Amino acid sequence: EKKDLYEERVLQSEKGSFVPLVFTTSAGMGPLCTVFVDRVSEMIADHKKEAKSQVKNHIRTRFRFDLLRSTLMIAPRGIRGRSTAQHLELQDVSFNLIPQKTSFEVS
Repeated sequence: EKKDLYEERVLQSEKGSFVPLVFTTSAGMGPLCTVFVDRVSEMIADHKKEAKSQVKNHIRTRFRFDLLRSTLMIAPRGIRGRSTAQHLELQDVSFNLIPQKTSFEVS
């Protein structure tokens, strides 16, 4: 299989690993992609002291919207130059979805 040959070459020459991230058109993920997202969300949750479920939800949502955005940009006009989208750095993202209390709320 093509993946096995490529993975063997990467292991020998670059001492790394190869994991294809496979997404379906209905926002599903392949088995290796699910394992990848689980592992990355676990590492980020441990590092940032956030709930793993919230981090995993953020990563999956971000993947889905980025894939959708890229599909919508390519479909009508093709790729034209660099994207100017600004993304927040990981240290600036809060995965806790509960908003902080604002001044207009009564305690």
